[in-house]
Amino acid sequence: MNFLCRLVIVSLALGTAGIAWGQKHVQSTLDSRIVLTFRVNAAELQRWIPAPWQSNPVAAGPSKDANLTVTFVDRLLDQDGEGKPVKLPTYRVVAFSTPATNPQTNESGALLFRLFNSSPDAVPGFYKTAVAATVDRELTISGSGTAPGTAVERWSMKDGKGGAIDLHVQYQRGTVARGKVEAKPRSGSDPKTWRIYRIEQSTDVLRSVHGGSDRVQKLDLKVNVPELAKLFDGSERLISVTSVPWYTRQTFLPEL
Repeated sequence: MNFLCRLVIVSLALGTAGIAWGQKHVQSTLDSRIVLTFRVNAAELQRWIPAPWQSNPVAAGPSKDANLTVTFVDRLLDQDGEGKPVKLPTYRVVAFSTPATNPQTNESGALLFRLFNSSPDAVPGFYKTAVAATVDRELTISGSGTAPGTAVERWSMKDGKGGAIDLHVQYQRGTVARGKVEAKPRSGSDPKTWRIYRIEQSTDVLRSVHGGSDRVQKLDLKVNVPELAKLFDGSERLISVTSVPWYTRQTFLPEL
């Protein structure tokens, strides 16, 4: 996996050093995703982060300076630890997370502080931060011969309380990078709740402010959710856009 794509993924990961634990395999998933990162008002973002954790923007790579990640997830298959499909094996999610650190323990990583999930069985979910929503995705891909082609994605989220998120993005596809990474995301409501993700995926960095790349032909994002209004008040800055055509993950629970 090339360096830029690794840093996009690592911005979503966290490390926990100096602790020994066992691991229990609890889930396998297959997804298709698109990931947007932003630089938003740090003081407002900190309101979502429980003390003593603090926001810690991405230090390098295509998402450099980003302190908020919005991931649009099309879950194609969800299986339990034995490889059996769960009751609702396909659903869609819009996830909000932030890279953060705990200065008291030196732990760092992504805190998942809000998930809009279309599966009622995943609310409030493992991280206790998911709310019920309808999430729709429309994806059109066109290409000819050996050209990567273009793609158009439309996502729509409605939370049943008047909140809505709409994304329309059109982009020139590129050659994807394939790689593996391990991540340990935590709950934004209780960072002591965390899991281990072992991920294999393909990534295509479509836009990076710091990387100088931009194959996004059109992008329109509207976030009309009252609780997120101060994060998306017009001052937010889009840092990167990454397409993840396929994403496979093995999920483990730590057993201390």
